[in-house]
Amino acid sequence: MNPTATGTADTGTATDGTANNGTATDGTAGGRTPSGSTASTGTARDAAAAELLTEPLFEGDEGLLPAEVRGTLVRVLATRFVDGVRNPSLWNRVLRHEQVLRSRLHDIYLDLVIDRRRQVAFTVQLELDDEVPVLLRKEKPLTLAAAVLLLHLRQEYDRGAVEGHDVVVEHLELLDHLEVWKDVDDQNPASFRKRCEAAITTVREKGILVPVSDGRYRVSGVIHALMTAEKVDAMTAAFEELAAGATDGGAEDDEAADTEAADTDDADDTQDEGQDDDA
Repeated sequence: MNPTATGTADTGTATDGTANNGTATDGTAGGRTPSGSTASTGTARDAAAAELLTEPLFEGDEGLLPAEVRGTLVRVLATRFVDGVRNPSLWNRVLRHEQVLRSRLHDIYLDLVIDRRRQVAFTVQLELDDEVPVLLRKEKPLTLAAAVLLLHLRQEYDRGAVEGHDVVVEHLELLDHLEVWKDVDDQNPASFRKRCEAAITTVREKGILVPVSDGRYRVSGVIHALMTAEKVDAMTAAFEELAAGATDGGAEDDEAADTEAADTDDADDTQDEGQDDDA
C-alpha cells in the first residue's frame, strides 16, 4: 500500500531534469502540508539526489547527505515539534530541505507534517496495512487537569488567532482556571495544587507553553496539532458531562476524561522537546 495523506501535491520534475521548488499545484506555498504529501516519487528522489554529499564528513563516512541536512534530520527526529516562532533557524532549514527530509523519514515509516501558517512541523508514524516496525511509542493518557488545560489553551489560541496576535498566559491564570475543576470530595488543597502544577509542567514539556518571562508563557501553534477540531468537540462534550455531575467521584471523573484525552496524547511520542534555539 502506498501511504499518502490528503493535501496539496508538489509539481513534478522540471523538463530539464532538475527538481522543482516544491510549490503546490494550486500555486500557494503556505498552509498545511500533511505528512505523506502526494508529491511525486520522482520529485522527492530528485531533491534528495540534488543534495548528495560531495565529500565525506569524517573518515569512513558512508552517509550521502551534507552536514546541514543531517543535522536538521536529527533535530526533526529528536523533537516533538519544530516551533518556527521559537526556533526560526531550525524552521527555515526544515522548509529548505523539506523534500529530502520527507524522503529519509519515509525510509523509516515516518512522515513529516508542516503547518506553514502556524509555523509548526512534526513527524508522525505512517499507518500501513502491512505490519511494520513502530518507531514512535505512544505515551500514557493525560490526566484530567492536563486535558482541561489543553482544551483551555486551544480556545485561547483560537481567540488570539481571530484577533491577530500571539496569546500569552500567566501561570497563576492557569491555576485559577483549573481551580474550578477541583474534585468536590477533595479535602486536601495541597495535593490539588500539586496536580495542577504537574499538569502545567506536562503541557510545557510538550512544547505548547513557551516561557517568555517569569510566570508567563506564549501558547504555541503546536496546540493545533495536538488538539484537532474533532478532539476539541469530544473533550468539550466529556467535560460538559462532568460539570453537569453526570459522573460520580473524582476518580471516575479522571477516568472519563482520560478516555477522551488518550487520543489527544496519541499525537505525541517519547522524543525530547528539543526546541532550544540553534547557535
